[in-house]
Amino acid sequence: MSLQLGQAMKIVAQTKVYLLYRAMIYGSAAVVFALFLGVIVLIGSIFGAGAAFVLFIIAMIGGSFSFRFFREYVLYLLQAGHIALITEIADAGKLPSGTSQTAWAKDRVMKYYKEVSVLALVDQLVKGVLVSLNRTLFNIMLVFPVPGLDGLAGIVQRIMNFSLTYIDESVIAYTFHTGNENVFDAAKKGIIVYCQSWKALLKNALGLTLLSYVFVIITTIMFIIPLGTVSVFLPASWGLAKFALFILALFLGISAKWILFDPIACTSTLLTFLKEAESTTPDPSWESRIEAVSDKFRTLKAKALAE
Repeated sequence: MSLQLGQAMKIVAQTKVYLLYRAMIYGSAAVVFALFLGVIVLIGSIFGAGAAFVLFIIAMIGGSFSFRFFREYVLYLLQAGHIALITEIADAGKLPSGTSQTAWAKDRVMKYYKEVSVLALVDQLVKGVLVSLNRTLFNIMLVFPVPGLDGLAGIVQRIMNFSLTYIDESVIAYTFHTGNENVFDAAKKGIIVYCQSWKALLKNALGLTLLSYVFVIITTIMFIIPLGTVSVFLPASWGLAKFALFILALFLGISAKWILFDPIACTSTLLTFLKEAESTTPDPSWESRIEAVSDKFRTLKAKALAE
């Protein structure tokens, strides 16, 4: 397993403008979350901790759906533009000259996907296919045949499902890499490349996912230290405020992962994917096997034919 983290960091460092965009977006989300926690503390001081807890749970349930929608739909164009830039650097060794990164990346994405809705559809179909493949055709025990792991297979499988986000971004990158303007066909072939190289790609993605957990732990501790210091000096009766500071530290730690670690992990997986793609010709015999376990792949194939 070669994560190529050094090369990945060098590539990401050349796309500073997109790192700034990510910092602005997730930084704004952190500010909103901090204000929300302040409101929770205020409600708790007036109506009691029980009322604050109920409001917190309701807001978290509703907020989780809203934040997921925001990340997966509103940020599609930004994420795809970043992937287009990273792919260009990986392929050409340099950034395009004569225009801004943002303008070039947006034009690149729109050249292939035409509309953000098409990009969102392709991404959702790819994610659905990858999840189906991981649950059926690909067994975690084939990747890591360690005696005694059977009991942990379910837990490890869920971790691997989290890692699929890095792989589906690589399938999107495959479109830019091949120059195939039939984006549904490019995604279909990218999935087949993944199937033919799944062990190497999943090992890479799993390693990065585990590293992301370590990264979140470290960054959370970095935020817990100053916020915990503030908490120590608060009166003992301010238990709800102390709890809010702890939750804020957790959110900031996760936000740091979204801003800094995820672009590097995406680039690392993308580099591995493109390396595998260079020596892999999509085998049509895989189509029937994938169709048998994924209705989303059948949809993807039908749309590719329609194009």
